[in-house]
Amino acid sequence: MCERVIARLPRRPCGVLMDSYEEALLDFALRWSGYGGGEDFIFTEFGIPPTTFYQRVLDLVEKRFATLLDTPTREHLRRHCVAKLDCPPMMA
Repeated sequence: MCERVIARLPRRPCGVLMDSYEEALLDFALRWSGYGGGEDFIFTEFGIPPTTFYQRVLDLVEKRFATLLDTPTREHLRRHCVAKLDCPPMMA
């Protein structure tokens, strides 16, 4: 559904830069969201625990780079991270 969206993201929109680490976080989250999340590989890939990973992805999706993702992809990632963090959804 949301595979390889990162490759289509603009690299330098309106002076906002997303570094390669942030791109990798989003790309990994998108690739693995349809397969349960890939928790077994998060620490190996990023050196952080899954909770930290999902908090960072959620922050990217909700705050910093929300406009770089299309609405369905942004909402898909937001729901996935919220479910993984087991926190109540934010009211829009």
